[in-house]
Amino acid sequence: MSSLSWSYGNYTWHTNRDTYDKIVFDDVRNNAILTAILAYMASEDNSKTSREKIVLPINPRTGQPGQWPTPTKATRKGGLN
Repeated sequence: MSSLSWSYGNYTWHTNRDTYDKIVFDDVRNNAILTAILAYMASEDNSKTSREKIVLPINPRTGQPGQWPTPTKATRKGGLN
């Protein structure tokens, strides 16, 4: 979402110089935090986000109506198995 702290776009962006050693981990951390905050805020905003399921379109390959995935119980073990 942001890489303002250095000249990423001018020198390395989508070139053969665009390698893992150019990662700025503070930017990655900040972008992950910002993405999580935005996703949480969007999920909690009842006035702007409809909670009604839309009718999915017909699948052109099968001719059948689209199906929503079946919800499953979340596993909340903090990355532990």
